[in-house]
Formats: sequence, C-alpha cells, structure tokens
Amino acid sequence: MALGDLTRDGVLRAVAEFDDLGREEFLRKYSFGKARSYFLEIDEQLYDSKAIAGAALGLATDAFSGGDQTVARQLEALGCTVRYFPVRPWTREEILLACVIVAANDWRQPSGGERDVQVIELSELLQTTEFHPLEEHGPDFRNANAVARKMADIVTSHPDYRGKRTRGNRLDAVVAKELIDDPMKVLAEARALRARLLGLRPEQVATVDVVDRNLGTVVFDMPVEAHRTTTFPVRGTTKRNASRVEAELTKRFREWRDADDHGVIAKGILLQGETRPLRVDLYDVDRKELIEAKGSAEREYVRQALGQVLDYARFVEHEHLAVLLPELPKADLVDLLSSHRIRCIYETAEGEFTST
Repeated sequence: MALGDLTRDGVLRAVAEFDDLGREEFLRKYSFGKARSYFLEIDEQLYDSKAIAGAALGLATDAFSGGDQTVARQLEALGCTVRYFPVRPWTREEILLACVIVAANDWRQPSGGERDVQVIELSELLQTTEFHPLEEHGPDFRNANAVARKMADIVTSHPDYRGKRTRGNRLDAVVAKELIDDPMKVLAEARALRARLLGLRPEQVATVDVVDRNLGTVVFDMPVEAHRTTTFPVRGTTKRNASRVEAELTKRFREWRDADDHGVIAKGILLQGETRPLRVDLYDVDRKELIEAKGSAEREYVRQALGQVLDYARFVEHEHLAVLLPELPKADLVDLLSSHRIRCIYETAEGEFTST
C-alpha cells in the first residue's frame, strides 16, 4: 500500500492500538524507531507520526518509503493535527552542567549510563524553560539517554582523550577547556546556574554526588516547573484536565511563596532498580515541608494525595507534611488529613492561599 492509501479511520485504529500497547511495544511491533520531531496529536496526547501511518497501512519500517514531512502532510490532509518539535542544539550552559558531572567523575561518563542517578537528575533539571521554550520540548527532549550521549561527547572532547571522538557539539571542547583552565570559576558558575534553575539561592543548592545505586534510594532537587501536559497517552480525560489544573496551581503557589522569599522546589526520589524518579510536587525548603498537589478537592484526589505524601515522607527529610488543593475539601477529608498530621493548603482566590 502507498501513503496515498492512508485513511483517517486507519489512523484512528492505529492510535487505539498504540493506546492499548503503549509506545515501546507499539514501536517494537511495527519495527519503527522513536520519532524525533513530528508527532500526531489527538486529545492532547502525542503519537509517533510515521509509526502510526505505517501501522495504519499495515507496513513495517523497512517497507515504508514516506519521509517525516511527507507523512506529516498526508496526516494533515486527513484533518489530523501534527506537532513539530525542532531538534535544538545544546547551549553552553547545558553543556557546562553536564561537563561538571563528567569532570567530577575523573572525565569519564557515569558508569550507569542513562540509568545513572546523576544523568537522570540532570535530565530533570534541563526540562525547565530557561534555555528552550516549553512548546519546543519534544517528548524525548533532554531525556536521560540524550544526557548520557552528551556526556560521552564531553569525555571524547577532553584534550588528553586518545580514543575515537564522537560527533558532538563544537562547544563541548570549548566548555571542557574552560573547566580545565579555571575550575573554581566554572564550578561557581555551575552552582549559580543550578540555583537559578531551581529558584533557590546558591547556598541552598545540594548537588548529587557520585552515588553507588546499590546503597538504595536517592533523593535529589528538581525544578517546580511543570513538564508539558501534552504527552503520550494516559487513559482518562478527567485526570488529564486535573493534571493541567494541578500544574497551574503549583505555579501560582510557588509564586505566592516566592513573594515571602521562601524557596520552593520539587524533589525526585529514585528508588533502587528504577530509571524514572517519583516526583514530589513541592518542597518548601525553608519550612522543610513536603507538599503533594492535586487539581481537584474531590475525595478520590484527596485520598490519593494522602497516600502519596505518606509514601514520599519515608524517603524525603521533612519537618512538615501538606496537601495543596484548588479549594477547601469537605470537612471529613480535612479531618482525615489532620489525623495524619498533614495540613491542607487551599486557594482562596487566584494566587492567594491559606491552610487548615
């Protein structure tokens, strides 16, 4: 079959199969790699556009001749929405943050590769909008695999490296030389940069040291900024809407606390053997308060928040626990939280908050 035989019904059937199988299994079944720039968007969910077109036509990647742009145009002709995410080169500041980690590891790539906690932590840190607008962050933007590859580039850019060099950014060698020539200056810059990304003062920044993952769970600081709400499928439109409300709520709460000069960050909890960290929505550095946010004050969400707070509290050092909600929940839910010594923070007007 040719690309011109593509139909909207076929596309929707492929999307339904993607939802059922999940991204990894779907791509494996049809022998497609992950898309880099072009994604089909349906109901605020993203799908690898070329893989969807191939599956809709019953074709595997080796039998598929259409290019990414050609496929995108064909999907748009069927009334579909296609998102384009440009591949953005690494900035000097992004390279600097990666370079400092490599240098601390004796100019070697962290041994765990994309599973290494330092790689995962930096990946999360680079999801902010400091260097690239959020709308340009593709689904795999600066993920752990990309960060690990960049660190490999930096290793081969060291002047004393004698092996085969990778095809990295020309800035890799420039930044590496800066660090070699004036380490104290560059390390201070990296610390100040981390503080800016986290919204903290430099003295409040705790860096992730070289970690033996066999020792167990690792907790690290993360920026509060929400990742894009458009992502790969998660069933339940209501939950997606609540996630959007939650992202906006956490942003307003942080701005409210910032006005009182309180540092508010997120926390990552990387459990032993895992590659994706649990994300603590908010952590008030000054109060040492762990806060779980929800986009609804309905019972389902409050109970879920309670369970998450108690779970996270086992790993994150804290003095206080709280749940953040867009409005005051029912009295019995407030009592439920109070019985676990968890205060309920809620919004009284846009950008204004109080607590029980």
